[in-house]
Amino acid sequence: MDGISKYLKKKYVELHRMFSRIRIKFSLKKQYKESFVKKVLTSKEKKEIKEFYKKYGKVNLKFHNFYTEKTGNFYANYIPDDMYYCKVDMYYNNWDIATIVDNKCFYNRLLPKVKQPDIFGYRINGIWYDENMVPCSFDDLKEKIKNEKELFIKEAYESAGGHGVTYLKNDKNYVSDFEKCINKIHVDIVIQKAIKQHKILSSLNETSVNTVRILSMLNLDGTVKIYSSILRMGIDGSKVDNASSGGITCGINEDGLLKNVAYKANGEKYLKHPTSGVRFETIKIPKFKEMKELVIKNHPQIPMSRLVSWDLALNEKEEIILIEVNLKYGELDFHQLNNGPVFGDDTMKILDEVYNRK
Repeated sequence: MDGISKYLKKKYVELHRMFSRIRIKFSLKKQYKESFVKKVLTSKEKKEIKEFYKKYGKVNLKFHNFYTEKTGNFYANYIPDDMYYCKVDMYYNNWDIATIVDNKCFYNRLLPKVKQPDIFGYRINGIWYDENMVPCSFDDLKEKIKNEKELFIKEAYESAGGHGVTYLKNDKNYVSDFEKCINKIHVDIVIQKAIKQHKILSSLNETSVNTVRILSMLNLDGTVKIYSSILRMGIDGSKVDNASSGGITCGINEDGLLKNVAYKANGEKYLKHPTSGVRFETIKIPKFKEMKELVIKNHPQIPMSRLVSWDLALNEKEEIILIEVNLKYGELDFHQLNNGPVFGDDTMKILDEVYNRK
């Protein structure tokens, strides 16, 4: 029976990965169609792309076309989205372990030395806990909620892109809305208190907590390299900053200054924030150096995921707060829209490792 169990488990993992690939490809195809991309690649550019990728098999040119058309910049070493999600991300990250470990209810245990949002309560496997992880009743939490001005209720698993996140403000329907929201969620839940963000980040869009997304790679020798950093911003009164929920993103230079152009997920450009009117290049992210140091210091603590996307906020006291750590499927498009090829000069070295080429 042990042999049969191992075989079935192996087949389950293979099928899970296969369906993940299919789902991702379908999503990417739909997104590409909705972005109204013109065909801009020249014959010479197509030849250069195919030459660059010839060791790794057939390359899908539509993603190079997308980034080239939207940014006006051609690079042969853009990573195609399907290759990134179905090959690169799955090679560097153990998706099966990440699915279990990446539970927001346990972030304080996963990265105990990193400051995180204040907790109001949790629901884990149907059991309610207070902010100190002491079991309590749901009625206790409903009574305590009256003392909170606002809360964020998050699905503990895969609440990506702002989906699975609900904002509640203390009004006449506060308690009933709280109960309705909880009853709609059938997975683990973490309930967080609101963050009062730094005034500089608030100046861009005050209704959302605008976060820095940092993509880091844990190398086999234990060192960490940061490949791309962007700022995610909400617009039009949104409470979330995610690009997939309508927000915009802007690349961050090494010194913390924002670049002069921001993008929506479909490639639409902005030279200033559409809500606040702030020009991006006038903003310098406070504590940006310290954010990068935090990532470099802590990434080795989660070796099951070598390619990690970190979402960091900055509160009014200039304290760095970890909002989320994406241990798989950490998004690609906004990195390449804002900062060019995500792995830069290391692209071929990384692909050689993924495809086991020398």
